[in-house]
Amino acid sequence: MAYVPIVPPAPPPPPSPRTRELSALLAKVLEEYRKAHPSVTGAEIRAAMSLAGQAAGPGRARLAAVLGAVVGLLVALGVSGVFFLQRGAGGAGSPEAMPLIVAAVIAFLGIILVLVKVLTR
Repeated sequence: MAYVPIVPPAPPPPPSPRTRELSALLAKVLEEYRKAHPSVTGAEIRAAMSLAGQAAGPGRARLAAVLGAVVGLLVALGVSGVFFLQRGAGGAGSPEAMPLIVAAVIAFLGIILVLVKVLTR
């Protein structure tokens, strides 16, 4: 029987004083808004908080997607560059290298499409 170590997740760090202050201020504003508009629903408040979070700046997920696409793009460019340099030197002129060149070009185009989709969100 194989031993599989299980690492318990680390507890999240406590919120900073600025985070607690902002949270208290948001709770106060929400309470005042609820008093002024008693018909507001929880779904409307969650949607408004989501919009406010998006307006605060690009999320980590979007930034990670852009960075991943850029790194993938650089790797695809590097691979295709190596094959084209070898082809010029006579090393990759063989028919066996052509599928790899085609795969690099397809990867390059796929990464470009992903990058365009992420940036147009």
